[in-house]
Amino acid sequence: MPRIFIDLEKCDGIGKCARVCPKGELIYGTAIFNGKRKCIVKDPRYCLGCTTCIGSCPKHAIRIDFSAPRT
Repeated sequence: MPRIFIDLEKCDGIGKCARVCPKGELIYGTAIFNGKRKCIVKDPRYCLGCTTCIGSCPKHAIRIDFSAPRT
């Protein structure tokens, strides 16, 4: 399964990643870090590897590692 990483320093928490992802709300959520809303990865097992989230993030805060072995 791909591993999804969100750079919390870059993330603005608007949630566009969850809105454009085919499995959005299953994978992404939001949480408060240091008083600011940020996107988080809830469950990467649903990731299809389509990379739509990467292209939609205006802050370029998402990275997907495809080298992780699939389980």
